[in-house]
Amino acid sequence: MIIVRAPLRISIGGGGTDLPSYYRNNDGTIFSSLAINKYIYVSINKRFSEKILLRYSENEELDSPEQISHPIIRETLLNLSASIDSIEITSTSDVPSGTGLGSSGTFGVCFQTALRQYLGVENSKKIAAEQSTFIEMDVLKRPIGLQDQYIASYGGLTKFKVNRHDEVSHKTYDLNSSQKNIIENNLLLFFADVQRDASKVLSSDQKKMNDKKYGFDEIISMGEEMCQSLLKGDLKNYGSIMHDYWIIKRNRQKDFTDQNIAKVYDHVFSEGLIHGGKLVGAGGSGFLLFCTSTPEDLRKTMKEIGLRELQFKADECGVKILEN
Repeated sequence: MIIVRAPLRISIGGGGTDLPSYYRNNDGTIFSSLAINKYIYVSINKRFSEKILLRYSENEELDSPEQISHPIIRETLLNLSASIDSIEITSTSDVPSGTGLGSSGTFGVCFQTALRQYLGVENSKKIAAEQSTFIEMDVLKRPIGLQDQYIASYGGLTKFKVNRHDEVSHKTYDLNSSQKNIIENNLLLFFADVQRDASKVLSSDQKKMNDKKYGFDEIISMGEEMCQSLLKGDLKNYGSIMHDYWIIKRNRQKDFTDQNIAKVYDHVFSEGLIHGGKLVGAGGSGFLLFCTSTPEDLRKTMKEIGLRELQFKADECGVKILEN
């Protein structure tokens, strides 16, 4: 049996500019992400039966890959081994999909790695990132970016540079104990209990890429400063830029942002409980990420409001084969 896990993520800076409609028309982009210790798991096992058995949020049993309903599983199988059968594929997740933590891209990386290991073909973090992006972006034609696949592959706090030809380079920072402590104690995630289809938001964003009033160019420089402020432990500056980014993003995605979430943000910001915050992911709903110097006060207020915290640490491994 093959068992693989890949981490979910929170975006640190430059989110949204990882869409091809931006970086292919603007001489590339830079963005940074943090992989967290919340995972998607995929296991693959040989079956005695000649049928394909899938277990995820639904169950499927079929004769050939072409019949599979799950688009990423279907197209990844067809791309690597169209004649495969007698296989059982199971997927589980620590966090529900559609909540802004990059689950679709993470699943693609996890499944790509597991299937390649099962088939005994070339396998690496780079290949997993590239090929899972190819499946979603080029085969399935989803209006997505590169962020989720690449951070799921490489893990850690990582800065990515993408040129206009889709070539990606990366730098993963070696976090010290102080930096890890800030991530674990001063960055807090709260679940707004609303799930959404990120592709709808991203499709809307693509239409605004070349409109200067939506601040995509500014987001890159803001993102670089956010990453450096976090590494330096400058919570006030990091949070201040987060807040500015929240305003830009809320303006850009005003048709998608849940108004109750906006009210929660405005309340904790006006009370001085946070330096700043933002919605993680394509926006609208999902997880709120806050930067705070008074975590217990923030936790108390959020508990009173009724939003549940998801505590996390940094994942420094990226996609990992647990059993072979």
